[in-house]
Amino acid sequence: MANLRTLLVVAGLTIAFACLAAMAADDLSAASRRVRRRVGRLVRPESVRVALAQAGLTSIPVPAWILSRTGLAVAAAAIAWAWFGLPVLGLIAFLVVYHLIGTALEFRRRGVEARHQEALLEAVRHGIAVMSRAGNATSMLEALADGGPFEVRPLFKEIVLVGGSGPAGETFVRELERIRDRVADPLFDDVVLALTLHWRQGGKLVPALEAVANDWSETLRLQREAKALRSGVEASVVLLALLPFVFLVTLQLLAPTLLAPFRSPGGEVVFALAIGWMALGYGILQRMSQPPRESRLRLREALP
Repeated sequence: MANLRTLLVVAGLTIAFACLAAMAADDLSAASRRVRRRVGRLVRPESVRVALAQAGLTSIPVPAWILSRTGLAVAAAAIAWAWFGLPVLGLIAFLVVYHLIGTALEFRRRGVEARHQEALLEAVRHGIAVMSRAGNATSMLEALADGGPFEVRPLFKEIVLVGGSGPAGETFVRELERIRDRVADPLFDDVVLALTLHWRQGGKLVPALEAVANDWSETLRLQREAKALRSGVEASVVLLALLPFVFLVTLQLLAPTLLAPFRSPGGEVVFALAIGWMALGYGILQRMSQPPRESRLRLREALP
């Protein structure tokens, strides 16, 4: 009798859950889609993809970069915890290593992006000269693919290749948009916008490219001046992140007994407060030295 009662309870609960699932199928489906989108943004965030593309590291998948960065930070945290015997120091080591890897990527991104934009700006000027000699947009792209600046020549060769005998129509515009999204360069966004408006609306291309060239010439000049002004602050920010660990490693090697008070619960609290205060000043300095980034255009209507 008891087994029959248990079987009836299980069957009743199963039927009830099945009915509830059937009634809430639409809500559950929408919730699952939201969860998948959030997990996707966590694993493949757009900002990391753009940073890797602008740093010339498009061959590295975004999840691989995130896992590698996190793994190195976890390894540094484990080493610091095991060596110093301070859990707080392990957490700090994780945060510092994770941040320094991101800082290294940012430094590389700035250098690669600056060189790429200088070459792209020179290509725009060369394209204006070609079109001013009674050329059209197709001949301009072919000239840049054959004799443009070396660093962006493969980019224009790819554009000419997807354009076929003559770049026209929505198919080419969609392919151009995909290239633009992969390159992730604000200057190239403006060039693509000018080309897209020219092929879709028939507007004059030379005045648009001249406006792009003039605007970005001034932008790059200001960026170079700002870089010279920021260099000292950026060096101070990196030193602030490294010097505490250099001091603690030296202390551990020469006089480890001096760190004994920090291994008690009260000592760890005091140590955490001191490090937190230092991190606050570090964050303020980093915010002061962080350069502004040019916003990118979003032309998603060109995609299917």
